[in-house]
Amino acid sequence: MTGAGGIAQPRRLGLSRALLRGAAIILGAGVLIPEAQAQQAGQAQQAGQAPQGEPAKSAQALQPLRAQAEAGNAQAQYQLGRYLHRGETVLQDYAAAAQWFRRAADQGVVEAQSQLGQIYLYGLGVAQDRKQALHWLQLAAQSGSAEPLFQLANFLEQAPPPLADPARAARLYQRAADLGHGDAGVSLGVLYQNGIGVAQDLDRARQLYEAPAAAGHARALNNLGLIYVRGEGVAQDYGRAAQLFQAAANRGLAVALNNLGTLYENGFGVALDETRAQQLYRQAADLGRGGAALINSKRPGALYAADLGAPDLSAAGIGALQNRAQSGDPAAQFQLAWLILQPESGAGRGAQLQAVQLLQAAAQAGQAAAMGNLALLYVEGRLLPQDYMLAYMWLVLAIAAGQPEAPALAASLAAQIPAAQILEAQQRAQSWSSTAQR
Repeated sequence: MTGAGGIAQPRRLGLSRALLRGAAIILGAGVLIPEAQAQQAGQAQQAGQAPQGEPAKSAQALQPLRAQAEAGNAQAQYQLGRYLHRGETVLQDYAAAAQWFRRAADQGVVEAQSQLGQIYLYGLGVAQDRKQALHWLQLAAQSGSAEPLFQLANFLEQAPPPLADPARAARLYQRAADLGHGDAGVSLGVLYQNGIGVAQDLDRARQLYEAPAAAGHARALNNLGLIYVRGEGVAQDYGRAAQLFQAAANRGLAVALNNLGTLYENGFGVALDETRAQQLYRQAADLGRGGAALINSKRPGALYAADLGAPDLSAAGIGALQNRAQSGDPAAQFQLAWLILQPESGAGRGAQLQAVQLLQAAAQAGQAAAMGNLALLYVEGRLLPQDYMLAYMWLVLAIAAGQPEAPALAASLAAQIPAAQILEAQQRAQSWSSTAQR
């Protein structure tokens, strides 16, 4: 990109701000699962009925905590809210989490006040309300602790008018930084670099970035790189900038990937490489969507249950697996479905549809990896109608059942769907789990 006087100028360079968060397998034909079980699984998928397995066994371990929370113990209320918000051990339920956070926040638990502020800011489990978010963040910040001070400053920096107050944000960042909060110091550097809420002071910005950057702080590395690109208070040095952007990109910072791509596209500080630049831009776009492409890159059958061990691929082993699946063994149903869905299986559409029935049956019985793969089928929309809400529901259930990849997949899907679908999926998962316990 060429500017005045024929001198190439970098484009799309961005300052990083804080973020408020084997051999082919030939399978025999025939009925793979009992007809009654297949019908039950398929009907339950269509009618919205509960999986017929047990809920996560570890959920019982939370009963003492729930009893304490219901008895009014503020810390127990906060901890229960955390479990519900994450969806670990119990089914993810943002609305119920918000209620427990509110009860704990009313009793003065600072962490609950901070969490409630974030919940109101994003509208997960409650109606989005920035004024309520500000109220709870301010209450938390009254504690004088570094993290609540940082969260309030971040809100005031990024909120729309009339709630924005960058000058107050700068003061709060300084207080948090004085308490050792690394992110606060970097965010304060951004304000000094841009002259927002404070008088512009590039030397002060650079000083605020240097120590965190030396410690590997991604935003500090990126923002210091931008200073070297622009030659602000230092000699312009594209090579040094490229090193800093690369270090930040290695830590997963989207804007750094984008900035590094700009250098490769223009040949600044690195060898000109447009192919590499486009790769970096794509990676940056994915990260900028919160990793939304992750779930789209996972094909059905990608998730396996490590505790089951590798299936026996001999003819006798496959036969035995089919027999166990037909008798209703959820583990065998899952393994057989998983084998069918592998690209090297050579299975046709008919066999793949049988694999869907197997996964439905295994998921109904509480098999965690089957739940996760069923979610991927709903995302793909080839063997089942595409339905992101049902996909998220099965991921909620898979998280509670302990499927290790489900949390990241759920976060990826959540970046693509509205909050209303997330809440509906959580409500359906809760309803189905309640039915399963009857």
